[in-house]
Amino acid sequence: MMTVDIQEILKYLILEQGNSHLKNHLQQFKYVDVYYQLETIRSLLVQRPPNPPIDSKINQQINELVQWRNNNKLKTSIHSIKQNYIYKNKLISLWKGDITTLTDVTAIVNAANSALLGCFQPEHKCIDNVIHTAAGPDLREACYEIMLEQKHEEPVGSAKITSGFNLPAKYVVHTVGPTIRGGKPSRKQIEELKNCYISCLEVMEKLNESNKSIAFCCISTGLFAFPKDLASKIAVDTVLEYFDNHPNSSIQQVIFNVFLKEDEELYLNLLNKLEKSNVALKPTTNQNIEKAKHLIKEADYILISAGAGLSASVGLDYSSNELFQKEYKPFLKLGIKNLYHTIGFPFPSELDQWNFFLHHYINTHKKWPKTETYHQLLKLTENFKDWFVMTTNADGFFVKNEFDKSKVLTVQGNYSIIQCSKNCRDDAYRSIDELSTQYPLKKESQIPRCEYCGSKMQMFLRMTRYFNEKIVDEQRKNFHKFLEEVVDSGKKCVILELGVGLNTPSILRYSNEERIEKFPEVFDLIRIGNGPSSTIDPEVMDKAIVIDADVKTAIDLVCKN
Repeated sequence: MMTVDIQEILKYLILEQGNSHLKNHLQQFKYVDVYYQLETIRSLLVQRPPNPPIDSKINQQINELVQWRNNNKLKTSIHSIKQNYIYKNKLISLWKGDITTLTDVTAIVNAANSALLGCFQPEHKCIDNVIHTAAGPDLREACYEIMLEQKHEEPVGSAKITSGFNLPAKYVVHTVGPTIRGGKPSRKQIEELKNCYISCLEVMEKLNESNKSIAFCCISTGLFAFPKDLASKIAVDTVLEYFDNHPNSSIQQVIFNVFLKEDEELYLNLLNKLEKSNVALKPTTNQNIEKAKHLIKEADYILISAGAGLSASVGLDYSSNELFQKEYKPFLKLGIKNLYHTIGFPFPSELDQWNFFLHHYINTHKKWPKTETYHQLLKLTENFKDWFVMTTNADGFFVKNEFDKSKVLTVQGNYSIIQCSKNCRDDAYRSIDELSTQYPLKKESQIPRCEYCGSKMQMFLRMTRYFNEKIVDEQRKNFHKFLEEVVDSGKKCVILELGVGLNTPSILRYSNEERIEKFPEVFDLIRIGNGPSSTIDPEVMDKAIVIDADVKTAIDLVCKN
C-alpha cells in the first residue's frame, strides 16, 4: 500500500529551496498531471545540496516513491545476459540497456564528476543523473560523507564505493573519468581512463562478498567526450590485463553495459575475439509482468487502449528525426525534423500539405508491414468473451493487422479517409486511395473537393471544429455497448493501456483511471509505456499495474505463456 503524499513532498522541497517561482504556483500542482509533479520532484532533488539532510519523514516517502518507480521497470538479471565470453575462467558479458535495472549484480559503476555528489543539472541525461535518481537522495548524502572526510575533490582515475540504496545493485562504484576538450586524448588521459577500470576492480576486491560481479558503464564517452572506439578498447584491454595480473581475483563476472547500438557494435568487435561461453541462462522474473499475466488470465473482457507509444514501438515514432530523414526525404527541404513537427506546420502551400498527407498515408497504411506486436495482441483477444480497441492513433495499424474494424474506435481520425472541410453532411467523406494514386500532386486543381457542396476536402483528423464524428459513429456505439455489457455483467475487464502519454490525456488516460475508480470490482488497469505513459495518479496507484518499458518489449513478455 502506497503511503506517499506527493503534494507533501513537493511542498517540502519547494519551500526548503526557496524557489519563489514554484512557491507562487504551489497550489496549482494539485491540478497538473502526476508526471509533471514527479518530474518537478526529480528536478528539485537533482538540484538539492546534500546538506542539510532531508526531513526523515519526507525522505522515507521519497524513498518509497523511488522504490515504486524502480519496481515498475523491467529488470534484467546478469544471469540472463546472452552475450557472454570466457577469459581466464572469468565471465565477460555485454549487455545493452538501463544499468539501473540490472539485478543480481554486486555493483554498478557510475561515471561521476570530481565533486562526487552527482550531477546538479536536471536537464542532463548523464549516467550520473540516472543512477542518483534511481538510487534516491541517500546516495548523494553518502557521497557527501565521503567528501567531508576526504576534504578534497576525487582524483581522476580513482574510485569510491557506496551502498546502492534503492537500486537492485547492492553497491555503486563511483569513478571520475578524464574529460576531453576537443582533439585527441593525451597519453595522460588514456592512462587515467585505464586507471578508472583498475581502481573499480581493486575496490571490488576489498568487498566481503561471494560471486562478485561488476557492471561498467561507458566511462567518459558521454559528456566527457572521450572517443568511443578508443574508450571501448581501453575498457576491454584493461579488464583482460587485470585478470592476467590477478589470476586469483575474487571477481567472477564483468559486464560491459552500453546504451546505444553503436557502442554495442564496438564492444562486440572487441569481445568476439574471446571464447564464447555456454553458461546456462536463467530467465529474469519481473513481478509486474507476472501480475499483469494474472489479471489477463482472470478477466472475461479486455479493452485495449492504445496511444502513440504503441506506434513508436513498432517503428512509427513521431519524435524520431532519423525516421523522418529516411522515409520523408521530399519534405526535409521544408525544415521539418520529425512527424510531430508536421502538426500545425505552416506548409508553403496547400499542395505541399496534401502531398505530405499522401506520402504519409502511403508510408503508413500501404507500405508499413504487419507486425508481431499487433499479431500478439490480436491473438490475445481470442481468450476473452469480448474485446474492444479504443485508440488515438490515426495510422490504421489495428485494422491493417486484421482487427475487426467494427470493434476499433479511432477517436482522433484516420489517415485513410478524407472528409468535407465544412462537414456539410454526414456522408461527405471518402477513401483517400483514389487520390493517393495521383501522388505527387502537381497542380492546385488536383486538390480534392466535396462532391456535395464543392468545398475543399481535408484529412479525417481532429484538426478543426468541422471534424466529422459520424464517420466512426458505428464504432462509437459499439464501444458504449461493450462498456455497458461489461459493467452490467459484473465480471472482470482488464484495460490494457499501451503507450498513452499526455498529448490527449482526457481521451484515454484519465478515462481509464476514472473507470477503475468508479468500478473497481469490474475494471483492472495495466499501464505500459515509457515517460509520461508510465506514471499514474496517486489516488489509483494501488489499483493498477504499471510497467515502465517499451511497449513492444512488454507485450512480448506479457503474451508469452
